[in-house]
Amino acid sequence: MGVFKEEAHIFENIAKKQKRIYNDAADFGYPYNTKSIPQEVKNVFETISSLTKLDKEYPDETPFIRNRQQWKDGVSVDVIIFWEKDEGYYRGTKYTISFNRTPKHPSLIDQSSNAFISVDVSPYSEKA
Repeated sequence: MGVFKEEAHIFENIAKKQKRIYNDAADFGYPYNTKSIPQEVKNVFETISSLTKLDKEYPDETPFIRNRQQWKDGVSVDVIIFWEKDEGYYRGTKYTISFNRTPKHPSLIDQSSNAFISVDVSPYSEKA
C-alpha cells in the first residue's frame, strides 16, 4: 500500500499557514469559518477519510490513523506516514491534527472564524 507525497503536502500546507490563535497563549492554528470551509481544510478532511478507509481495507498493514481523541469542542488524530524501512525500523513523519470550534472569545485574533485546525509535524519511527 503506497501513500504519495500529496497526502503529506496537504497536512504540511496547513502547518505553514498557521498563526497564533490567541494573544495570551502559544496556541497556533489555521482559523476558518465553518459556514465557508476553505478548500485546504476540506482537503485535510478528505485525506483523513481516505486514509481511514485504507486502514480498514488493509488491516494487516501498519495503520495510518492513530490516537483519535474527541472532546467537547474538537477532535484530534495522529496520522503516521512512513517513508522508509531502515535497520528494522519504519521511519516517517507524524502529523498531529486537531480540529477545534472556538467559542466567542475577545482575544481570538481572527474574529471572522469560529474554528481552527492545528497541524504539528514531527519525525517518527517505530520498530518494524
